Amino acid sequence: MSSYNRLRAPALFLVVVVVSLYLLYSNYPSNKNNTSNPPYSLYADLNNKGDVNGRQFLESLQLIETQKNPKFVLFRQHEDADFGNQAQEILLHHHLALQSSRFYIYQPLYWKSRNEHLPLSAFLLGATEERAVPASFVEELCPKGSDDVVHIQIRSSQEDLWKTALSALKRKERCIIVDNPIIDTAYLSSPAAHSIWPLFQKYLARWFRWSPQILNIVGRTQAQLNLRPHFFSLKGEPYIALHIHRKEFVDHCRTAAQQKLGFTNWANLPSSIPITTLPPQLNPENDSSVMQHCYPSLFRVMDAVDMQVRRKPYLRTIHIIHDGVTSTDLWKLETALKNSERAQRAGWTYGPIKSVTHSAMAPHESEEIDFLVGADAELARRAEVFIGNGYSNFSSFVIALRMGGDLVAAGIAEDITLL
Repeated sequence: MSSYNRLRAPALFLVVVVVSLYLLYSNYPSNKNNTSNPPYSLYADLNNKGDVNGRQFLESLQLIETQKNPKFVLFRQHEDADFGNQAQEILLHHHLALQSSRFYIYQPLYWKSRNEHLPLSAFLLGATEERAVPASFVEELCPKGSDDVVHIQIRSSQEDLWKTALSALKRKERCIIVDNPIIDTAYLSSPAAHSIWPLFQKYLARWFRWSPQILNIVGRTQAQLNLRPHFFSLKGEPYIALHIHRKEFVDHCRTAAQQKLGFTNWANLPSSIPITTLPPQLNPENDSSVMQHCYPSLFRVMDAVDMQVRRKPYLRTIHIIHDGVTSTDLWKLETALKNSERAQRAGWTYGPIKSVTHSAMAPHESEEIDFLVGADAELARRAEVFIGNGYSNFSSFVIALRMGGDLVAAGIAEDITLL
């Protein structure tokens, strides 16, 4: 064989491999490039249904002797936050309203990428159906100029914020409108938020519910990808949910390092909560330590997987939650997870991972793209093990949902590793 032919064979093989990988992963979702066909007819129907349900609810209050003088509260929401942060803020607002014996006036969810307001009931149900009425009733419930309506601002130190808010909502006026945002990442990431966790955990177990749109995608995904739908189910494979940030998240991490920030929100719960951080422990005063945890290398990600697979060797499936993960990183992860020699070196009892799935495999129509982030969160919540990023609002949201739901009774809620 000529030297030309000897060189051409491996070159052609390499081309075939590269093209195959491109075709396989080129459709992997990117936060910046996703296109969607929003379900505006569904959103219109949900807005109309919210108005009808709100009217029926208000009329029902008039028939209940103990609710002759119902009180309401409308909070100022952040509109520059991602889905995870908005959802947590809304749930905490609803929780605060319930604790203060006021009915919650819920507002639309802000969809930043399209600069639109979407009906909250398309995503979350508890905060829209339980002692709650839509913001379309604000003018009726809180008419301008009424002596029974008051605008307030709640300002306090982080340590006293929740107590101050509860005290402010005990006013006698029928309607309170809070004009300043009161719950932000700085508060939730501080030790002050630890004291509100026990009651918020109970709130989540009692009131949190996803919309049918999100649950439909979750059900189809678990059936098609053979992911176990619940810890007591005999169908599907138990799985590890892996959530990592890539691409533009590096800028967030650099800022976190400069500002000496620790983990965010519920990833920052006290050590009494059984959440494991992959060694070495985070040192917010050290820039390198922050970057190591906030933007972990793929080697570090694999170390976290190693730790969990050695603990639970029967876990043979990993579902990767996307957040700007490139096709190259995805391919590298899948290659390592399915490598027999590496699995043996890492001490995996039953060999390499058999099935690697990811968010792009979720069966959905183009008009369902808005609901994929909620489906991702629920798939991560249901996983037997969750590996997440302590600097991610999404990972923090998943932690809250796992610790505040039925997984606690099953004893697997604490199977959380932060990178």
